[in-house]
Amino acid sequence: PEGLQNIKLLYFKIKCLVDRGIILVGHSITKQLKYLNIHIPAQQYIDTADLYRPHHSGVVPPLQFLCPRLLTTDHIPGAHNDAVFSLQLYEKYLELKRAGQYEKTLKAIHSE
Repeated sequence: PEGLQNIKLLYFKIKCLVDRGIILVGHSITKQLKYLNIHIPAQQYIDTADLYRPHHSGVVPPLQFLCPRLLTTDHIPGAHNDAVFSLQLYEKYLELKRAGQYEKTLKAIHSE
């Protein structure tokens, strides 16, 4: 089946990246890795859903919620560009941490 071959190919591509020491960034990437049944050390992936999750909450904020509040973009996240938005959210996280504004921003976006 073609679908299974695509998943196998994706598995091996991810495995190759991980073996090279690449750090993966994605939104809800832990769910996607579970789906692929692949174990990646926690230090080799960054889940933007976890970075912007309200403290003490199981709620995962979707990209459609986060992007308009944190990024200057007219585009709406969709399957074809989720990776780009995830990387931009990670870069925004680093920017907010450096400026000492992360906690304040996190609180503000979740109190709207």
